[in-house]
Amino acid sequence: MPAKIVAICNQKGGVGKTTLVTGLAEMFSQVLELRVLVIDADPQYNVTSALGVEQPEFTLNDVLAGDPDQNQKIMPGVAADAVMLAGDAWQPRMTRDESYPALHLIAAERNLATRERDSMIARERRLRTALRGMVDEFDIVLIDCPPSLGLLTVNALTAATHALLVTEPRVSSVEGLNEIATTIGEVQENLNEDLVPVGVVINKVRKGRSDQTHWIEQVHEKWGDLVLDPVLSDRELFSKAQAAAAPLRSYGSAANPLRDDLEKLARTIWNGVQL
Repeated sequence: MPAKIVAICNQKGGVGKTTLVTGLAEMFSQVLELRVLVIDADPQYNVTSALGVEQPEFTLNDVLAGDPDQNQKIMPGVAADAVMLAGDAWQPRMTRDESYPALHLIAAERNLATRERDSMIARERRLRTALRGMVDEFDIVLIDCPPSLGLLTVNALTAATHALLVTEPRVSSVEGLNEIATTIGEVQENLNEDLVPVGVVINKVRKGRSDQTHWIEQVHEKWGDLVLDPVLSDRELFSKAQAAAAPLRSYGSAANPLRDDLEKLARTIWNGVQL
């Protein structure tokens, strides 16, 4: 079965995409026992660091730059050259295929930002070409998009089978959600007619905040059944785990409420992308 490629995106930063991507990667690999590839398409490389990888030798920037001996042409499947293991802490204790560790990464670096200025023909399709064929080694691929509507985000959406939108309940993030939805529509019309929105995740929710309640209602009103349950709470443990480059399981029972919510989301997303 071809891999499901999920681009995780929002126009605005600060909505907790990194913690969502790493949390879902943990659930898919360690709980659902899937073969997972995470692609860090954000030049801030937060997902790369959070997954325990420092100073990678070959990154997504190198992949998208193309072959210098072939006039920067992208060779189909070349992204395989950039695949590396996530840090040891992120590997499942047991997988269905012990010879194939379940969590892999294509890392980002700061110079990835230069790809926003690429002017090659079919520049929006470079990631799609680079992934062709090689992603079938995995069950699911998660692409962490940058917090903008630039060329890197368009590349991710053009390569993806599904889009997962993430927001927090505040005005700028909800506006960013609407803007990325417009971009998804344009990508569907012009570059990737098979792209399907798999859902909207509401992140960084704090109990008792009346202003957040208003924006949660606005998201439900606009997106209806695409809004996924449960919402994710704004917990300090998320930030601690990211800073320590450690999965939530490292924090024992203190992480159980977050892990339970993420597992429910992961199962819902996995069921959704298989329809």
